[in-house]
Amino acid sequence: GLIGAAFNAVNVKWAAVRMNPAFRARVSGPLEVTLIALVTVVTSWPLLFTRLLSTDVIHAMFESCGPGSKHQVRTYIGLCTEEEDYAAASASLLLGLAAAAGLRLLQTTLTFGTACPAGLFVPSLFTGACLGRCMGVAMRALNEHFHVFSRPIEPGVYSMVGAAAVLGGVCRVTISLVAIMLELTGGMTYIVPFMLAVLVAKIVGDALNEGIYDLYIVLRGYPFLQEELDVNFEERCCDIMESRLTTLDVGLRPRFADIRALLEAYEFKGFPVVNNGKFVGYAKRHRLQGMLEKLYTGAIPKQMDDLVEEQDLDPVTDSTVMRMVPDASLSQAHKAFKQLGCKYIFLVGSSGHNPTQDVLQGMLTKKMFLLALKSGRVGHMNEPEVPGAPAAASSVSSATNRRVSSLLVSVDQILHQRASCRTPGGQTPSPMQSPAAPPFFEPSSDSISEDPEAP
Repeated sequence: GLIGAAFNAVNVKWAAVRMNPAFRARVSGPLEVTLIALVTVVTSWPLLFTRLLSTDVIHAMFESCGPGSKHQVRTYIGLCTEEEDYAAASASLLLGLAAAAGLRLLQTTLTFGTACPAGLFVPSLFTGACLGRCMGVAMRALNEHFHVFSRPIEPGVYSMVGAAAVLGGVCRVTISLVAIMLELTGGMTYIVPFMLAVLVAKIVGDALNEGIYDLYIVLRGYPFLQEELDVNFEERCCDIMESRLTTLDVGLRPRFADIRALLEAYEFKGFPVVNNGKFVGYAKRHRLQGMLEKLYTGAIPKQMDDLVEEQDLDPVTDSTVMRMVPDASLSQAHKAFKQLGCKYIFLVGSSGHNPTQDVLQGMLTKKMFLLALKSGRVGHMNEPEVPGAPAAASSVSSATNRRVSSLLVSVDQILHQRASCRTPGGQTPSPMQSPAAPPFFEPSSDSISEDPEAP
């Protein structure tokens, strides 16, 4: 658990440095992979344990030394003697196993998260197998000298348990990891040691930080909602919605050339389509680009200077997107994001100058929702009513929020707390018109969202 927590902390910090634009400007992806491969080859050659393939070494460490168990790799790396007996617990053997574990852990820290696909399971198993074998060799030597146990010690079993423990401390998986270890070893008799090692590693690791995959989800900004999230929402959707949107208003009679200018001016993944304020649907960027390509090839009998009608955008507009009223509770939005898999919710309702119920007033994306939740602006943890438990639950929750929030970049600059959905008088806030923008869409002059789904 301690090794997994240390690996996760160091690797995530290195990944944050790797994602820095200044680092990327100096070190490209291919150059980084080449340097890491060169460092791995140079550092792996001096040690016998790291010189061979990791899978062969892991297989050798898992097995025992005895009559009839001939295995050239075990003899070559010094685990067994030529007489098929266990090698003596010398300082060189113990230091070699410990050095191989530390070196492979350092190599994995530098490698995991690069532009080239790199594994995590086999290096973690290798590190744990080396540490477990080192412990097993030492325990066997002590038992032969002091006769603590009546039966001889099998270092291979220690290697299996160590491999499962390190991998559990890194990934924080439990049941699936035990099943994987049973398939690798084929020993049903070791299921209890595997379970205990994995559970202890997970408990110790969770007390220090999150699993490697959970940390990368936050670091990369993936909009992922935990299934076990137990939060009570008292806020409304309008409290965190993005109201200053770049919309495609067909009521202003734009031309196809204006749509091309829109796509060239902004890099959003899509644009809300409205007709004089009435929400029509959501047009994704790639579909608008496909429409313009058909226009160039003559598949659509239109010219670039022709006016765009609402029916012209029907094939590229998704009118079935999720809609809610701005006063809807965030708990409803949470259910829509979690159970329906929605990426964005459009908030529609009436306004002072337009009494219809389909006026677009804002947009709420899954990433906006998660940023507001992680920053503590919305949501309240449901704490158990047990004496002494609320403080502990609050402490764990606050510690987790601090760890996660430390990975989020300038959350306060991304989200602004809105006190109400409407300005005084019942009017919706109108975006400022950009001087260089085509007349049919309204970009925000001070966009506060970094979510590409939120124009």
